[in-house]
Amino acid sequence: MHDNLARQLWQARIDGTVIDATSIQIPDQDTAYKIQHAVSEITESEIVGFKIGATTQAAIDALGLSESMQGPLFERFCHSSGDEVPASSQHKVLLETEVAIGLGQALPTREAAYQESDVRDAVAWIAPGFELVTTRFNIELAGHGNFLIADGGGNMDFVLGEKITDWSHIDLSQNPATLTINGQDTASGHSGMTLFGNPLATVAWLANHFSLQSRGLRAGDVITTGTCTGMTPVVANDEAQADLGPMGTISLKLVES
Repeated sequence: MHDNLARQLWQARIDGTVIDATSIQIPDQDTAYKIQHAVSEITESEIVGFKIGATTQAAIDALGLSESMQGPLFERFCHSSGDEVPASSQHKVLLETEVAIGLGQALPTREAAYQESDVRDAVAWIAPGFELVTTRFNIELAGHGNFLIADGGGNMDFVLGEKITDWSHIDLSQNPATLTINGQDTASGHSGMTLFGNPLATVAWLANHFSLQSRGLRAGDVITTGTCTGMTPVVANDEAQADLGPMGTISLKLVES
């Protein structure tokens, strides 16, 4: 069952189609992550890192989950600031402004829980990021967190801004973020607007998560740490720009696939 659904999810992601979820059951998070891992095993695209989602209690409650979630970032669906990003008209796309963290050292599986200080020591750089979120199932997001986990955490594409290697002057608990769509101010927030309080603590949660126990986090992984500006609907031909203050800016244009 897992392998067949995994193939359908990957094909729907590539083709820009949707899957009828009427007869599909994903009863718990353990099953959801097994399906997610099955997708990762059949792809021909390298995992370059992970997204962390549902990082507020409101999001957890809305999705019907018991905690935040994670999903893989595939090289095929990663871009640089200023790129045009293709999107299917069949997929409802939401844009999130995020802080991305690049690891210079691995955080392998271990018995002792990782702390924020462990992550700080492992970070090579930080950068602005955009995550584009969707689902390949024909469902609304509300109440369907397990479907979203199975579907790669809802990741569609990720856009990375300019990397900052000296970030000692940046307060990651309050770094501001303002999102503009087509020249209009649309949303604002800051990097501490999560249950974890800052992106480093968010990565520590990921490093300790049961779903990564067979892999851990590796040097070179990119981690996108949850939205600073909420979830904003976008469609083809929309142009987005975010200003993250001392962390810099990032932009993209969504185009029809």
